[in-house]
Amino acid sequence: MAKSKKKSPPRPSTGRATPFSSPSLAPQVLEQAAQGWLQSSGAIPTAVSQPPRPGSDHRLAEALTETLQQLRAEIADLRARLDHLEGR
Repeated sequence: MAKSKKKSPPRPSTGRATPFSSPSLAPQVLEQAAQGWLQSSGAIPTAVSQPPRPGSDHRLAEALTETLQQLRAEIADLRARLDHLEGR
C-alpha cells in the first residue's frame, strides 16, 4: 500500500491583498479614521467633550473617605467584640 501525503491547508499569498486580509495599520488608527469619515459624512454627530467637573471628584473623594472611616470604626468594634469573646 502506498502512503498518502497529508495535504497542508492552503496559505494565503503575501504578495496580494485580499478583501479579508488583516490591515497593516493599528486598530486605533483605523478606528480614528473611521470615526472621522463618519463625522465628516454626517452619519454621526460630532460629540462635544465636556471636561470632568472637579467638584464632583471632590464630593466623591469626601464620600469615600467618610465610608472608609465608618468601615474602620466597625472593624475596630468587631475586633473588640472578638477579643472580649476570646477572653471568656
